[in-house]
Amino acid sequence: MRTLGSFFANTGFFLTLTSSLAFAGESAVSLMNAGMPSACAEYAANVSKSEGNFSSVSPAVNGVTCYGAFQFCNSGTFQEFYNGTPQQFLNDPSAQVAAWIPYQQREWAKAQRNGMTSALAKEVCHNGTCAKITQSSILKACQFGCGKGGKLDNLVKSGMDCTAPGTADGAGTSVCKYLVSGAGYDVSCITNSSDGTNCTTPGTRS
Repeated sequence: MRTLGSFFANTGFFLTLTSSLAFAGESAVSLMNAGMPSACAEYAANVSKSEGNFSSVSPAVNGVTCYGAFQFCNSGTFQEFYNGTPQQFLNDPSAQVAAWIPYQQREWAKAQRNGMTSALAKEVCHNGTCAKITQSSILKACQFGCGKGGKLDNLVKSGMDCTAPGTADGAGTSVCKYLVSGAGYDVSCITNSSDGTNCTTPGTRS
């Protein structure tokens, strides 16, 4: 799963958002109503804001379509985390939440295994806004991928240089933007630990 914008940028597709694709995302309340643990609801809403609503369907690009509030794509993550049809998935917010939690847990394990968590507690700045990197920062940045040679991996290897090669997607969006916008949220339902931070100003980051 990737952010829809990153997916289209990396495939060279320019997306003009129409009113039907202007993702407002799901609120923390609607996500909790679908079974999201309350501890992670604000973070999940932050992610959904850049991904979609429960009913969101991306335009097909190179045969790939992504579905729902967290944009699970039929290139792999949809089939891996859900056993059903796309329409059933779109009609079932609880299924979307149930798929997202283990997906995020896998990404966290991958981030740990690949050394991305070495960035925790370091400061990162993007467009004049700075933040201390937290667990939620890492998880949101993993929307760029948490594998070796990915945007976050390249950033860590560069010594946290946000202008380093290989740290932005095809549209020029820096992984540092996601580290900053994802900072400070409780993600203990995913990481099974706490770095002592919680979102104190929900809704002010995107």
